[in-house]
Amino acid sequence: MAEAEQIKSWVESARQGDELAVTKLLGTYHPILRARVESRLDATLRARYEPEDVLQQTYIQVLKEIGRFENRGPNSFINWVFTILDHKLIDVRRAANRQARAVSKETPLVSTGLSGSYLNLLDYVYADSETPSRVVRRDEALCALMDCVSSLSDSHRQVLQLRFLQGMSVTDVASSLDKSDGAVVALTKRALDALKKEMEHLGEFSRG
Repeated sequence: MAEAEQIKSWVESARQGDELAVTKLLGTYHPILRARVESRLDATLRARYEPEDVLQQTYIQVLKEIGRFENRGPNSFINWVFTILDHKLIDVRRAANRQARAVSKETPLVSTGLSGSYLNLLDYVYADSETPSRVVRRDEALCALMDCVSSLSDSHRQVLQLRFLQGMSVTDVASSLDKSDGAVVALTKRALDALKKEMEHLGEFSRG
């Protein structure tokens, strides 16, 4: 009962824009959400995405959309997050299909672990954009991204390096930085926003 009351309190605070309450809710439900992702990622998607990748995208969307959430009962919040998560799973499947088609038409970049990691980060920066530059100027955008990462604050650069360049899970990053999972999700969102602004400043990001 105490836990239910705590969750109710966090939900109400989250609806008022309390980011800490959102991160506490996501931390509480993280095991359930991870299990849902793992049960829905087939072998093809697992070759391209880790469960944490889908969860990261989901959590970022939750943080963006929490002001629109309507509390209609005890399970409203988790059901709302489930809906966002399921949509993200659809998105990654579509993205995987697009990437497969693009690879068949493009001359690939030099394949190295480093460039592959930065491409993963580039996908997050361009996640809300369908601009053709995402494909046509991918090599130029990748070089710009590397420069922009180096210009970020220490905390933003560190969390992006751990999550996307070293491929660490949210939980592992949290342990490394001595933070909660929810705090890492929030920090990652702020770091991605800062990186996108740097890219926009260089003219390498378009809202096409």
